[in-house]
Amino acid sequence: MLRSVCDFVRRLTYNNAGNTLLITGAAIIPLLAMIGSGVDVSRAYLAKSKMQSACDAASLAARRVMKYDSFTSEVQNTGKRFFDFNFPQGYYGTAAFEPLISKPETGIIRINATTTVPTVLMKIFGFSSLPINVSCDASLNFVNTDVVLVLDVTGSMSSEVGGTPKIEALQDAVLALYDELEPVQRQLETQGLRLRYGIVPYSSTVNVGRLVYDADPDYIRSSTTYPSRVANFNQATYVANAPTATGSWEYYSGSSGSGSSSPTGNSLSSSQCSSWVQSSGNNSGGPAPNPTIQTTYRGSSGSSGYDQSNDWGWSGAPDTSGTSRSCRRWKVVTTTTYASQRSFSNWTYRQEAYDTSFFKEPGGVMVLATSAAGTVPNPGGSYNAQQLAAVGSGVSTMSVSWNGCIEERDTTSSISGGSSMSIPSDAYDLDIDLIPENDATRWRPMLPDVVYTRTAGSTSTNSSAGSTSTTGWIKNYTYSQGYWACPTEARRLDEWSRDEMDSYVSGLQTVGGTYHDIGMLWGARLISTDGVFADGCEEYNGMPCNRHIIFMTDGAQTAYCNVLSSYGVEQNDMRTTGAGNCPSQLARHEQRFRMICNAAKNMNVSVWVIGFDTALNSNLTGCASNSNQATTSADRESLIARFRQIGNQIGALRLTK
Repeated sequence: MLRSVCDFVRRLTYNNAGNTLLITGAAIIPLLAMIGSGVDVSRAYLAKSKMQSACDAASLAARRVMKYDSFTSEVQNTGKRFFDFNFPQGYYGTAAFEPLISKPETGIIRINATTTVPTVLMKIFGFSSLPINVSCDASLNFVNTDVVLVLDVTGSMSSEVGGTPKIEALQDAVLALYDELEPVQRQLETQGLRLRYGIVPYSSTVNVGRLVYDADPDYIRSSTTYPSRVANFNQATYVANAPTATGSWEYYSGSSGSGSSSPTGNSLSSSQCSSWVQSSGNNSGGPAPNPTIQTTYRGSSGSSGYDQSNDWGWSGAPDTSGTSRSCRRWKVVTTTTYASQRSFSNWTYRQEAYDTSFFKEPGGVMVLATSAAGTVPNPGGSYNAQQLAAVGSGVSTMSVSWNGCIEERDTTSSISGGSSMSIPSDAYDLDIDLIPENDATRWRPMLPDVVYTRTAGSTSTNSSAGSTSTTGWIKNYTYSQGYWACPTEARRLDEWSRDEMDSYVSGLQTVGGTYHDIGMLWGARLISTDGVFADGCEEYNGMPCNRHIIFMTDGAQTAYCNVLSSYGVEQNDMRTTGAGNCPSQLARHEQRFRMICNAAKNMNVSVWVIGFDTALNSNLTGCASNSNQATTSADRESLIARFRQIGNQIGALRLTK
């Protein structure tokens, strides 16, 4: 029996008929497992890829709306909304889930999401679903950051929008920007990096004198010419010298001193002597310049009235007894001589040089005459207020300090409009990084106290004789009337505390007219890596620097012919126009603004432009680095929102996980 079984097995071993069917059947099971896993895993991979994209988009969106590093419901809702939009519930058959949105550390938004994808073929083998997990972080990638705020503080900024003065809305907006970036500032400080602010309030000029002085006093002119006036002292006048007086005894009708004989007829009674002694004096000589002589009588050198013991029958007189005696009196002769001088005759209005070297010393002041109602020595001549204070006699004076506002350095009148962005070589004012080396490249102190306008284009104008007051046309006008203005002092790039920022912006004054070119010019100077300040940086502590100018205005460019601005009084100084009637003056300043904007952007500075309660013209929109960085704000709330938005966008939004 055993042998029969072995034979059967041996025959089966050598018989392979039908084996293919058996092998194929046995292979179907692992083949199905391989195909099923590939299909289901591919579906899970596609679902996870789509879910990861949704996670990334949601974290970026949530981080963008996060303000002041505050993790609010708005941040969470924005993240969830973006997640659901890009990966709706049930997408790819996924199980219901809730994205977990959190802020694990300063400046970072994190999203975690977990769900499952149902299987199709893997169910055969007991796998009903596959897990999917995604995670993502988003942050603003800040490096060293410099921000210069160029702020329009012209007179119109005092008007109200929606019940709030525009200057107050601006103050709130600047603080909103600071609050938006304050967490970033702290974060950078912990990494040895920095966030700095500079501020340039501007109107018809800028207040940068102290900043320039601190950089180098030699950057300021020692002598400056202004449209001014001189007092002409050509009228002859005489000033009395100190009088001289001599005294001596005078005797009545030839009576003489002790020991002389005196005829009885030359003697007087006591009453007669008293009358003679107290006789009225007399004046002689003159008129000036001839000396004048005044003669007066006294009882003696020590007594003004009749002194009987000294005047009538005095001891030693020729006649000392009886009712008639000798009589004498004390005679005083006062002589006054005169010095020849010159007094005020009239004014001449002209360009006049003043010594401004006083302002190159700490606390230096200029002494000016406040009246021409005095005299000057022969031969007279013409004197400005500074010269008159030094040489005049009987002239009131005042001490004038420099307010810190400047007039720009020399320029050219060849810029008359057009589209060229090429700055002429002799336009020293538009050369952002030029270091002063001579008077043409130095800045002038603005001194409204010495400025007087005259007929446009005239070399000089004489006035008739009249008032000697030195109170001038420019001096008479107030800040609000805009004929001259000096805004709040600018600040160089520095790290600010919130209290410092609040204190500064709360003190901004609203004065003057709108000269965009001067504001943008000094914004560029403050953020430049070269020039007189060289405050900007390309790199700090081994990390790169981002530089931004935020330019805010509530109006269009202005240009006045008869107003004291950063280019003097243009109808008389004629620096930008070359002619007294100020041809195409507005076009000239607009072209300067375009040139400066272009130069700033070429320094690798990102420029943002905000129009507050005003439309932006092509000059302003063109100044921004791109169209998205030029916007308008109609009221306080939108201005604050825009400043916050810029703060949120200054960093590069990126995924960090």
